[in-house]
Amino acid sequence: MSVILEKFSLFYAPVPKIACTSLKLMFFEAENGFPFRRYTANGRNMHIHAVYPSSLSDKIPHKSIQDFHRVTLVRDPVQRFLSAYSNRVIHFKELSPAKAGPKLEKMGLEYNPELDLFINKFAEYQNASASILHHSQPMVDFLGKDAAYYSKIYPMNEIDQFVTDMSERMGVELSIGRHQTGGPKLNKKDLTKSQSRKIEAFYKDDYRVFKNYL
Repeated sequence: MSVILEKFSLFYAPVPKIACTSLKLMFFEAENGFPFRRYTANGRNMHIHAVYPSSLSDKIPHKSIQDFHRVTLVRDPVQRFLSAYSNRVIHFKELSPAKAGPKLEKMGLEYNPELDLFINKFAEYQNASASILHHSQPMVDFLGKDAAYYSKIYPMNEIDQFVTDMSERMGVELSIGRHQTGGPKLNKKDLTKSQSRKIEAFYKDDYRVFKNYL
């Protein structure tokens, strides 16, 4: 369902590792008038991603939002990949024995892989962990392959302008925090040319569809 704010005729399509937790929390407070906090319902722990799931493009209710202002943010795919590795593999240890041990062992994959190994066996590690897959799927999986579908697409470095524009459109003073930032700060300059080429190949459709916004 992503973030559908009927009161404001606004649709925001979130993509993991593009400030999506921070923006979902921002929109929740704007929609409800109070900050989100985790709660339990029928024994289920509800976090912000349960309230506003990051939907794949084929799950977006396109017909019901055809007249909405549709927005999203995009990010350089290599930098997004590095953010996913830093946050999910290094910080949250989602490829550790405790979190993915049986699957990794069955597939013959090393635990807590170094970056080069993660790049070289990227598809296998995605198959070993649903969370790794979710946080590293191409942007086109979430946004579709038609950039013209969106009323406006913002590059990640224009996130402040995005917040300003949404504030004006909604008539609400919005502010954004910083969430899911754990892990070392990796940069494209930390990669070899070979590593960069491999990552770029993973995301070739993202570069093709969103090249004017990266």
